[in-house]
Amino acid sequence: MLFRIVGTSERALDKFLKGALLDRGPLPIRERELVVFRTAAQIGADYEWGMHAAIFAERCDIDETQLDALAKQGDDADCWTEAEAALIASVDALIARRKFSDAEFDRLAVHFPSDQIMEIVQLVGFYQSVALIIGAFDIAPEPGTPTIPS
Repeated sequence: MLFRIVGTSERALDKFLKGALLDRGPLPIRERELVVFRTAAQIGADYEWGMHAAIFAERCDIDETQLDALAKQGDDADCWTEAEAALIASVDALIARRKFSDAEFDRLAVHFPSDQIMEIVQLVGFYQSVALIIGAFDIAPEPGTPTIPS
């Protein structure tokens, strides 16, 4: 449904697809999906959560315990590597304040080079804009897809 709504404007669809960041980028797919899931959880984006859970979670070895932790705990869950915890904390910082503290940036930079950090920032921003489109057009989650664990 999302692509059908966005597709009502050829220009919007073209820009949307070019900015989707679902192609092979500098960030490995698992880390990309951790960013998407945490962003969705933080902003209450059930549509995005459900689609990514249905399509990517298993492919990225993100299990139910980790999905639950992404929804409820964040970076302090003991199911994350140090790099994953830094990644999840970076999403929280961007959503909360739209920037990193020096300590947050340094923690992230230990594990991710600058091109991957840029990808993380772009992903958080892109999926917030997707949530805005979904909300503006009142797009319901796709049938059979999970919602954010509560």
